[in-house]
Amino acid sequence: MTESAQPSGPSRRTVLVGAAAVAALAGTGSLVPGTAARAVGTAAVSPFATVRSQWLATLIGDVDLGDPVVARYVADLAAAAAPVWDALDTGAGRTYLWADLDSSSTSALQTTAIGRLRTLALALKTPGSALTGDATLAADLVSAFDWFLANKYGGGVRRYDNWWDFQIGIPLALNDVCLLLHDQLSAAQIDTAMTAIRKYAPDPRVTAEMTSTGANRNWACSIAIVRGALSEDGAVIADAKNAYAPVFDYATSGDGFYPDGGFVQHEYHPYNGSYGFSLLQYLTYSMLAVRGTQWAFTAARLDRVVDWVEDNFRPWIYAGAFMDMTRGRALSRFYQTDHRLGHLTVATLVQFADVLPTSDAAALRSVCKGWIAADTTQPYFAYDDVPIEQVRIPSIVRGRALVADAAVPTAAESTRSVVATSMARAVHRRPGFALGIAMDSTTIKPYETANDENLQGWYTGEGATYLYLPGKPGHWANQYWPTADKYRIPGTTVQVKPLALGAGRGSTNTWTGGVVQDDVSVVGMGLSFAKQTLRARKSWFGFGDVVLHLGAGITSSDGVRVETVVEQRNTGPDGQTVPVVDGRAALTTPSSTATTLTPRWVHVPGTGGYVFPAGTAVRALREDRSGRWTDMDHRGTYEDDTTRTRRFVTLWLDHGVDPTDATYSWLQLPGATQAQVSAAAASDDVVVLANTASLQAARQISTGVTALTAWASGTPAIGGSRIDRTGCVVVRRDSDGVVVSVSEPTQRLTGVVTITVDGPAGALRSVDPRITVRSTSPDLVLTVDVSGAAGKTATARFDAA
Repeated sequence: MTESAQPSGPSRRTVLVGAAAVAALAGTGSLVPGTAARAVGTAAVSPFATVRSQWLATLIGDVDLGDPVVARYVADLAAAAAPVWDALDTGAGRTYLWADLDSSSTSALQTTAIGRLRTLALALKTPGSALTGDATLAADLVSAFDWFLANKYGGGVRRYDNWWDFQIGIPLALNDVCLLLHDQLSAAQIDTAMTAIRKYAPDPRVTAEMTSTGANRNWACSIAIVRGALSEDGAVIADAKNAYAPVFDYATSGDGFYPDGGFVQHEYHPYNGSYGFSLLQYLTYSMLAVRGTQWAFTAARLDRVVDWVEDNFRPWIYAGAFMDMTRGRALSRFYQTDHRLGHLTVATLVQFADVLPTSDAAALRSVCKGWIAADTTQPYFAYDDVPIEQVRIPSIVRGRALVADAAVPTAAESTRSVVATSMARAVHRRPGFALGIAMDSTTIKPYETANDENLQGWYTGEGATYLYLPGKPGHWANQYWPTADKYRIPGTTVQVKPLALGAGRGSTNTWTGGVVQDDVSVVGMGLSFAKQTLRARKSWFGFGDVVLHLGAGITSSDGVRVETVVEQRNTGPDGQTVPVVDGRAALTTPSSTATTLTPRWVHVPGTGGYVFPAGTAVRALREDRSGRWTDMDHRGTYEDDTTRTRRFVTLWLDHGVDPTDATYSWLQLPGATQAQVSAAAASDDVVVLANTASLQAARQISTGVTALTAWASGTPAIGGSRIDRTGCVVVRRDSDGVVVSVSEPTQRLTGVVTITVDGPAGALRSVDPRITVRSTSPDLVLTVDVSGAAGKTATARFDAA
């Protein structure tokens, strides 16, 4: 239900569950959030009570029932909890809490069980819900709590199946239940729970019998902070704070945040939108919980998280959706779509703003307000009971305040393009779109499959392109992954052959990266495998609002056909979108039989256009496709096996069987109108200068930009520019001056590379410290030290000569 459709509420009634009330719910006495222990009458509030109170405030916080949107959210929360309570077995001789979770071998079911208790506890404690303060529910919860600890977690229960559930998943929810039921539980019951957590997760530095890293370290530390507060053991909290230290260090390999915008987990996988988000989420709760105490985080650590938000999160979120290419195997979970993860990210950030200095908080709230406004696919304020974790009520309240506050500007989408070589991801962003590019290398795998998840993710990271448009923010969330042809992911060059579920081909590619210069980005990726003979060189040239796709050296000898996929667009159930080819409607009748076209241009209404060199044969389909989430996810826990159907427009290039040095070239105009696509086809503004396995280059005449990817050393000058070794180069020469940007994507070269640009340059304006200007006349000559540069772009700017 949209906001405008919400029923009008009763006469304005505000229930505040903040400072004193939260503390009372926790059984700790009055406390103002953000303060340390202080005298209240003749008593003193301990710092442990402060931590408990402030963590609890992240769960239930302030509730304004006079706001009909908030009131509806609270009502929906209770409505979702009611059947969970109805299904709870409360019998004295019970052998399970819920019949569908009756297992002693699948640990994830126990994480689900304690999660349901947490859901019920939230409904019990959130003011204004139909279950608020229900004595019977409280008694059932306490009884279930005791049974769970006696039979499923702690005591004589040995860890089984997945370590994550016992060391992270269950403790996270169990801590919350202890805080929510603090006034119903005895000290002995709390101690039993904390003893169980300590049994399975005694040291936040260790998970799965290994040194914990990234999100795992963060989760373990946050668990220990709450455990210390509940046990009133300052040493546990202090130890957790000390153990947090490595989380704040930028990584140079393996897990963690990278300065180029990347986040890696499990050593080989981009994970900003799953593990990275969870790290941000629980770090935020920890920061809020300990503020004003002796365990508070320093200003420097708060600043580091602010940097992460801008560099490691914001580039990968569009219209409130967290890009699938950064979410690892989570993209195969029906309950964790890009928009749902985006909601949880916004929900975290509106709370994180509370702990920031005024200027940082204002900027962050503006960004969050922009994402809330932009997400028309899945409105932020609508209760969504599908995810395992919902947006918390304090984040709904803060979001409502943002929307109502005219003093907080609604931030526009970021137009900052990023190449994160650390995780083989790039995004070209403009005011009207964002185009993500997911790649692989010997250090970043093309996809992750584990625990029987994401079994069909084969091509999701092999040069796959992910287009996000303001008018179509639900493309990916609208059942794309269960219904799309997983062998035809946009942007990929693939062998047409069946692959086993979860199969890998062992990438041997060592080139992944590129350059960003203002509104231009150039990205390159090699394609090579240990288990296939397919080889290719792929480049993407983002010239402002136009993206040039080039492929060269496409060679294979395995006796199978090779294709390059231009597009596979989800047009929804029974989608009425009909492509226009050179001014005429095409594929007017849906069919599973492909058609061969020879278009100069193709326009897909609502998506944009594609311009091809004359004579290019394009295979095309407009078909209905059906599938299930369980085709990709075989875990057997919390699954959706409903058959979904969506209509797709798919375009691809057929390189034939065993091609040798095949090429491709097309222009993509995201979000363009039919007239704009037709005009681009008649224009010579973007010119391909070279498209070979050793050199790919192009020029945009209107902007004076020349860009190249040199795959081999010693390539000739092209378009008035040359690099003597491998690398990416962008040169802009116009009336304002000369700008040169360079990167070394392989991260394997040492020493310097030399760039020569025909013609002189004027005075030096700014220069990266790795660049040395050798000459500005008669030609501009630069050397760039690429040793240890980690694929970062280096730029020099000059006046006009």
